[in-house]
Amino acid sequence: MPHDDHIPALPDGAGEILALLYHGEPVAKRDIAEALHISAPTLNARLRLLEDTGLIVAAGHRQSTGGRRALTYTFNHRRRCAIGVTIRSTEIVCIAVGLDGTMLDERHTTIAAHADATFYGRAARIIDEFAEQVAAAGTPPLGVGLAVPRHINTANSLDYAAIAERITLPVTTTERYCAYAFAELRARPALRDAVCLFLGSHIGSAVLQNGSPHTGALEHMPLDPDGPRCECGGNGCLNVYCSSANLTEEGESLPGFFGVLEQGEVHHRDRMREWLRSLAHAIVGIRAVFAADVLLCGPIAGFLDDAEIAQLDRLVAGRPAASRTDAGADGDGAAPPCIARGLCDVYQDADGAAYAIVRDHLRELALLR
Repeated sequence: MPHDDHIPALPDGAGEILALLYHGEPVAKRDIAEALHISAPTLNARLRLLEDTGLIVAAGHRQSTGGRRALTYTFNHRRRCAIGVTIRSTEIVCIAVGLDGTMLDERHTTIAAHADATFYGRAARIIDEFAEQVAAAGTPPLGVGLAVPRHINTANSLDYAAIAERITLPVTTTERYCAYAFAELRARPALRDAVCLFLGSHIGSAVLQNGSPHTGALEHMPLDPDGPRCECGGNGCLNVYCSSANLTEEGESLPGFFGVLEQGEVHHRDRMREWLRSLAHAIVGIRAVFAADVLLCGPIAGFLDDAEIAQLDRLVAGRPAASRTDAGADGDGAAPPCIARGLCDVYQDADGAAYAIVRDHLRELALLR
C-alpha cells in the first residue's frame, strides 16, 4: 500500500537525526550534535524542518544540573496511526495503533456477520466512523489493516474485497495467522526467524523468515497417517490432535478444562499429557526442517503454565533433529531454538494487521529494516 503522501521530503542529514530520536530516549540538542558531529546552525535548521513536518516533537526539559535546563526532542509516535480490524461472527473489532506499536483506541461493535451487501456496507461504515474518531483525536490513520482468513468457504464466507472497496481509507489485507505473527514482531523487535502456532478450536500457523511473516499450513502436517480424518481430507493432522476438541469434553469450555486439570482430575491429566506429546511430535517435525523458535499463540496457549511449557520443551529436546542449531555467518552455532508462549491476545490479529501498516511506514522513513 503506498504511503507517499504521508512521507515528507527530508533534507540531507535529517534521516540520521530521525533515526537517533526514534531508537532512543528523548535527546537534547547538544547530545544530538555530539553524536552526529553536526554544527549547531545546521542542527537547528534540520530540527526546525523535522518539527515542521511533525516527525519530531519537543519532549520537555532535562533535569537541571546547574544553569539552563536543556530542551529534549523525540520521535513523534502519534504523528500517524493505523487501524486494525478483525471481523468475528458476532462483532467487529477496530484497534488504532500508533507508530510505536501501542494501542491508542479501540471499538467493539456487536453485529451478526452476513455474506451480503447490507452487512458489507454496515461494516465499512463502522470502520470509517472509528477512523474518523481517531483522526479527530489528533492522530490521522495511514490506512486500514484487515485481518482475513486464509481458507474461504464460498457457501458462507464473507467477501472481504467487497468490504474493503467500501472503506474510505486505503486497505491492506493480511492473512489472519500472518497478522498474529506481525503482532509478535511488534512485541519482539529482534525476532527474525520463528514459527507461530495458533492453538484453538482450529490450529493455524505462520512462518517468520528474516523478519517477514509467511502463511503456513503446518496445521495439516500428518502426525499419524492412520489417525482420524481431518477437515482437509487427510488423516492424523496436527489440526486433529492439537485443537481444543482433543482437550475438552463435550460441552466443556477451555477455562473449565484447565480449571479441572489444576484440581488433578486423572482423565484431564491424561488428555493433557497426550496433547503435549502430539504437539511435541509436530514441533520435532518442524525443527527438522527449520531450526527456529516456536511461539505458541491463541486461546489454548494462554492457559499453558510455565511447567507445561517446560514439559513440552523436554519432550522436544530429547530428539536430535529438534535440538540442532543452524550455524551463524561466522560458522559458530547459534543458541538452541526455544519454545515460548506468545502474546495470546484475544484480538491479536487486529493488532498485527495494524502493525503491518505501521511497519511499512517506518521502513519508508528508513527507521526499520
